Amino acid sequence: MNTVSPEQVESTRRKAARLQGTILRQLSLVTQEHAADCMGVSSSTVSRQKEDLERFCQLLAAIDLQISPVGAVVVEQAEIAALESMAFKYLKARVEGRREE
Repeated sequence: MNTVSPEQVESTRRKAARLQGTILRQLSLVTQEHAADCMGVSSSTVSRQKEDLERFCQLLAAIDLQISPVGAVVVEQAEIAALESMAFKYLKARVEGRREE
């Protein structure tokens, strides 16, 4: 079994807490009853599942997964860096082009 540093454990705990907060906020927006109806279960089943939410969020955090809304677009950091680099080059060329006018 590999050991992890206390910092990694704390980082995982913080990530899990953020995930859990996000899930609980979204659940409060759609209501527990609506979620239960969509799942075809009772509201009390959803309530019981919330008891396991903390550990499930810890698992997601430990394996470096996150949640995002259905309509969200997830972009990797490398793609953002590439976009920023291209934007910088474009703006630099544009500014230099104005100086030549």
